[in-house]
Amino acid sequence: MTGSAQSLPHLVRCWQRGWGVACGLAPADEADGALHVLSGKPGRHLESLVLDADGDPGALRALAAQVAGSPHPDWLTVPTTAPREVAEVLGEEGLRLAAEQEHFMTIDLREHPDLPVAAPYAVSLDRDGPILDIRIVDEHDRPAAHGVMVVLDGVAVAHNIATYRTHRRRGLGGAVMSSLVRAAIGLGAETGLLTASRQGRHLYTALGWANRAGVVSAGTREPRR
Repeated sequence: MTGSAQSLPHLVRCWQRGWGVACGLAPADEADGALHVLSGKPGRHLESLVLDADGDPGALRALAAQVAGSPHPDWLTVPTTAPREVAEVLGEEGLRLAAEQEHFMTIDLREHPDLPVAAPYAVSLDRDGPILDIRIVDEHDRPAAHGVMVVLDGVAVAHNIATYRTHRRRGLGGAVMSSLVRAAIGLGAETGLLTASRQGRHLYTALGWANRAGVVSAGTREPRR
C-alpha cells in the first residue's frame, strides 16, 4: 500500500521512526496523541510530534499548552492539512512559531525517476543496517552533495539531503535522491517519506513527490530558569 492510501497518523509514525534512527535517537514514547522524542540538544530538549491534529483538535490544544508550560526548550511539531488553523492554536497557547512551515511529502518509490550522476561527479553509497548514506564528490574529491535514507518495514525516510552551495543547479539533488531510492527499493521499500522546506518542495515535486500535509512547528518562547 502506497503512502497516498495510508492514514496520516500511520505515515507520521513511520516518518518519526526513520528520522529517529537516522539521528541515533532513542525510540519515541507515545502518549496523549503524540510521539515524544528526547533529543537533549541545545534549544530542542523534547520534541512532541502530534499524530492526528486534524482529527483531534482538542488534543492538539492540550499538547500545545503542555509544551508552552515546560521549563525546558521543548517543541511541538504538527503535520496537518490545516496549517493556518494549527498555527493560530499554537500561537494562542503561547508557543513561538518556527520561521518557516515545512511540507510532509510521499511517493510510490517505483514511480521515482532514475537520474544518473553526471561527470565530473562520482557517487558512493554506504549501508549500515537500515541506514543508506550517499556522498557525491567532484573531480577533486571534494564533497558536493549528500543524503541519508532509512528503510524500515517497507518505508524509506529521506533525511538531511543537501547540495553544497557551489555545486547547486547541476542536478545533484535529483541524483542523490535517485541513488537512494534505487538502493531502498533493493531493500524492499515501496513508500518514500520526507519533510521539505518551501525551497526543497520544488525539487521533490519535480521528482514526483506529492505533498500530503503541512508541518507546523513551535517551541517555548524562552528556556525558563
